[in-house]
Amino acid sequence: MAKLLLLVLSLLPLLLQGQTDNLSPYIVVRFQEGVNAKDFINRLQPATRSYGGINFIDRPVSKIFNIHKLRVDDGRKGEEFIQLLKKQKQVLTVGYDTPVSYRDKTPNDKEYKEQWNLTQISLPEVWEETTGGETANGDQVVIAVLEMGADLEHEDLVKNIWKNTAEIPNNGIDEDNNGYIDDYFGLNIESGTDEHPVQLHGTQVMSIIGASTDNSIGVAGINWDTKMLFLSNIRRTSEAIEAYEYIYNLRKKYNETKGAEGAFVVANNNSFGWDRTRPEDLTLGIELCEMYNLMGTVGILSVGAGPNQDVSVDVVGDTPTNCDSRFFIGVTSTDEQDKKTDDASFGAASIDIGAPGERIIVAALNNDYSVSSGTSFAAPHIAGIIGLMYSIPCKQLADDALNNSRNTARFVKDVLLAGTDAISSLQSRTVSGGRVNALKVINSLQAYCGRPSGERLAILNVFPNPVDKELNINYETSDFEEYQLSISNIVGQVVIERFFTPQRFSTAPITENVTGLAPGVYFATIRRGGDSVTERFLVR
Repeated sequence: MAKLLLLVLSLLPLLLQGQTDNLSPYIVVRFQEGVNAKDFINRLQPATRSYGGINFIDRPVSKIFNIHKLRVDDGRKGEEFIQLLKKQKQVLTVGYDTPVSYRDKTPNDKEYKEQWNLTQISLPEVWEETTGGETANGDQVVIAVLEMGADLEHEDLVKNIWKNTAEIPNNGIDEDNNGYIDDYFGLNIESGTDEHPVQLHGTQVMSIIGASTDNSIGVAGINWDTKMLFLSNIRRTSEAIEAYEYIYNLRKKYNETKGAEGAFVVANNNSFGWDRTRPEDLTLGIELCEMYNLMGTVGILSVGAGPNQDVSVDVVGDTPTNCDSRFFIGVTSTDEQDKKTDDASFGAASIDIGAPGERIIVAALNNDYSVSSGTSFAAPHIAGIIGLMYSIPCKQLADDALNNSRNTARFVKDVLLAGTDAISSLQSRTVSGGRVNALKVINSLQAYCGRPSGERLAILNVFPNPVDKELNINYETSDFEEYQLSISNIVGQVVIERFFTPQRFSTAPITENVTGLAPGVYFATIRRGGDSVTERFLVR
């Protein structure tokens, strides 16, 4: 027992760092652009002979960023090798390939048999408009899921698994020339094939996004007929980056060929992360965040679960929710009482929105079903709603998704964050201050599609409230004429005033900088002619 205690104590500094996986010989390196990684490592051989051999993993982690994964045969020499590479000017980043932590927790309550979560976020009303599947132009909506494994042959999932029709399965040929042979049913990042481990967590997550619905069995998915692109064996930073590049290349090709090749991937779900570790402190953490921006340029939004801890990720640090990207959405968990789950994280700057994640009925292994909880199951609600948004019968949105992919993705995120029900436990603790309401989200798209967002002039909500920097005003109008926005203090003095015209393609809500205002009570008013609406807010 004493020897075991000494061993644990000796490992404790490394465990606390959250960086060095001393049980793994894998090291990831980002080289300068244009550097031939294998030639460079070969030139270092005289200085690395004592390491027992340095071997490249078969393929690069990222061709775009020139990232490669290496294996040091003598794992005890790993740190020495890292320090050697840090001294080389051709190396931009080097460190251990850090394992991810999946963010689920499962109670023993198996008697819960109703999907309260779908009703709470108003999905039955949304399904009157769309049940997912295709855009108005017939583009098949695809949502990517990054996981360790899943049961893709589950009775409630098998019909909604994306297939790479540019590949002929099991013939040993890379027909689409993407560097992977027979990646027909997605990609196992470790093996480079489409043979995936059968695991529970991924099965649960996928059933929330897109379980087959109205089929008289199992559970209802947020999308009834969407396709899910599965990427498995995501265990470390490098594997997540490789998966992102795979997704990026598929959507980029789809955009460039106007749908003839590739896949119309609109979102990816990440129910994992790196606890209490900021991106800048994680090997390849900055590159991970850059990948969210890169995927955003082709129209892909990334959704990530916050940790299952009652902490502010703004304070303690977290990856990926600390990534500063307009194309990333951090999600926390709410319960049936519409409160933040007790052991779910928050962050006024890093966690964007809440979604149901407590006692969610999901698909399980062996064509079974179970109840699970955690932020892991909140995030796929958001990824699924993004898929629904693109499937509404709106040609304008479908056209812009291909012709103006970047701005459309940003617009979709803005509409999503504005479409919430405000709940007190998320006010000033998340960016939006609320829990997603799918009906509000879909209704907000009506203005974009050439229809007024409502039958009246109304301010739906202002957030954050209290505010110290930027105030967001979520509103609706019955037309697209010019309106006046004014902000006045408690004695009626107008301190900010401007005119605006609601646009079909704009970043709703209205955003106003209030950093110059003294602390106190203020009133935001929108008016046109004799009609006006006012909402009170507090500057702190």
